[in-house]
Amino acid sequence: MTSEDAPHVSAERLAGISARTAHILVTSIYLGGRLWDVPAEKLRVWRYLTTVTGVALLVSEAGHSRNWPHQGRGLTTMAHVGVLVPGHLSPRLAKAAPVAAMLIGSVGSHLPRSLRKWSLLRGRVMP
Repeated sequence: MTSEDAPHVSAERLAGISARTAHILVTSIYLGGRLWDVPAEKLRVWRYLTTVTGVALLVSEAGHSRNWPHQGRGLTTMAHVGVLVPGHLSPRLAKAAPVAAMLIGSVGSHLPRSLRKWSLLRGRVMP
């Protein structure tokens, strides 16, 4: 196999995969701690890492297209982040909100291309 035949992964793609993997890892630990009633101070670093990796993933994803905010992928990301707000405002929702965010994030990440790239603004699939 020559270097011309070797598979190539761009630095941008590698960064996106790394951000998504890190986000899933730290979010799983944080969410598990929330569900098992681990005291908030013991989860602080995991909550922080969840936020940091989430922002990194958001930047990576939003950078793919200027159409991202009005496409299915952007809308599900905004719903994913937005559903967390009630959990911060109400202790009653402190467990349900991150579970809802995990579900929305998982579904949004696995939507078929025709839905991920469908534009609410344009009414069609956009690059």
